[in-house]
Amino acid sequence: MAKKLLLVGGGHSHALVLKHWSRHPLGNLELVLVSDGEQTPYSGMLPGHVAGFYSYAESHIDLPSLCASAGAEFINDRAIAVDPEQNLLTTEQGRQLSFDCLSLDIGSTPFIDDIAGAEYGIPAKPVPQFLAAWQALLEKIDQSRPEKFILAIAGGGAGGIELAFNLQARLAQLFPAMVLDIQIWQRGATLLPHHSVQGRKIIGNLLTKKNISVLPNHPVTAIEPEFSPHDNPLNPLLRYKLWSNDHSKSVNAVFLVTQASPAPWLCQSGLRLDDRGFVLIKPTLQSCSHGHIFAAGDVATMKKYPRPKAGVFAVRQGKPLFENLQRSLTHKPLKAFIPQSQYLSLLGTGDGRAMALWGPLASHGRCWWWLKDYIDRRFMYGFVGKIRGDQKLKPW
Repeated sequence: MAKKLLLVGGGHSHALVLKHWSRHPLGNLELVLVSDGEQTPYSGMLPGHVAGFYSYAESHIDLPSLCASAGAEFINDRAIAVDPEQNLLTTEQGRQLSFDCLSLDIGSTPFIDDIAGAEYGIPAKPVPQFLAAWQALLEKIDQSRPEKFILAIAGGGAGGIELAFNLQARLAQLFPAMVLDIQIWQRGATLLPHHSVQGRKIIGNLLTKKNISVLPNHPVTAIEPEFSPHDNPLNPLLRYKLWSNDHSKSVNAVFLVTQASPAPWLCQSGLRLDDRGFVLIKPTLQSCSHGHIFAAGDVATMKKYPRPKAGVFAVRQGKPLFENLQRSLTHKPLKAFIPQSQYLSLLGTGDGRAMALWGPLASHGRCWWWLKDYIDRRFMYGFVGKIRGDQKLKPW
């Protein structure tokens, strides 16, 4: 009887699993991907897509096509529960999917439970909703053509800062006459405290040069509508009052790029979780509590080697996850994956340049954008070439 492997979520790790599976299939196996979207974004290109450097197609992987190349079934649905004892996955559309082995790569979303009125903000994830909201905002600005636009970003991490640079670049390109006021509201007192002093200094100077203000010790605590478009039919833009405890400012839009949080249903799964609700895994990428359950990407925390929630680790986990899934299904010993403790972080600054951060070292320039662009295009062409059967594609 054929075994069944369920891949839950279309993140970077699972995309790579499918890519490798297409080259090295396993016989007598039913392979299924469950994802709530047919197009999965590549996080490395997402800020560049926001800035207009990359098209939607260039920055997204077509999952049904990828599944077809790997001989896998694609199910467009969202997981809402898993029973690791009965080996059952429940989906939003009411499916009950059995499995012999399951892997989770469902990512994370910004933590917004402590923000009153968070529904008035635009979370950076899930990405499809974020991109739809961003496009709707651009259309509203185009309709109203305001003299000034105030945009706030809740979250002063690397993701929030990179988004600020690229939002500014796109808005300045589309609406050059509009005065832009971009503000980063951050919980902590120090910008990027886990990065080097040199890196913080360069980024701080760059933010100042680009007139992006940083408000330290300003966690966003509430968002309130301040202006209704019904009061002025000619102006479709809304205005909000953004609160940080007893301090408030008026803004036109709020992007939420706060700390990562896991899917709420995981807390009822019976899987062993960390103190924030992410799946605890071993270096083999297996669940610490259930050996036939695997997890990778943001949804997972490696107990022995904890790392930040960053796309670079999801990409690095792709091949080891593929190998260990196949080893598990064929009853072979699994191999440990030890993530690097120091890694190169490349942040696009929206101007054809990028920040490079590597341990104590930091630099900003065009050469880092060229490197980032090369890495990102090479990653994506690996999927495009396989899906199209085009062996002549080059990473430029």
